Amino acid sequence: MGRVVVGLTVTVAVAACAVAAVIVGKRVKSRRKWKKVANVLKELEEGCDTSVGRLRQVVDAMAVEMHAGLASEGGSKLKMLLTYVDNLPNG
Repeated sequence: MGRVVVGLTVTVAVAACAVAAVIVGKRVKSRRKWKKVANVLKELEEGCDTSVGRLRQVVDAMAVEMHAGLASEGGSKLKMLLTYVDNLPNG
């Protein structure tokens, strides 16, 4: 009976090790995939990076175009309608 218990214990230990190896393998593959995703996102972020100076240039150019569009008909590439708001919505 002692040999049966030892054999059963060894069998259970081997099965537990096999299950643990499968789980660890899946986690490692999952981490590799996440690293790939993180690298792609980092490359995208770097590719879309715009300096503050460039953003200020865009803001200034838009402000100039808006003022020109409101100043005269056809004075800007932006289509502007001169409207007056005399009160704010309350609901």
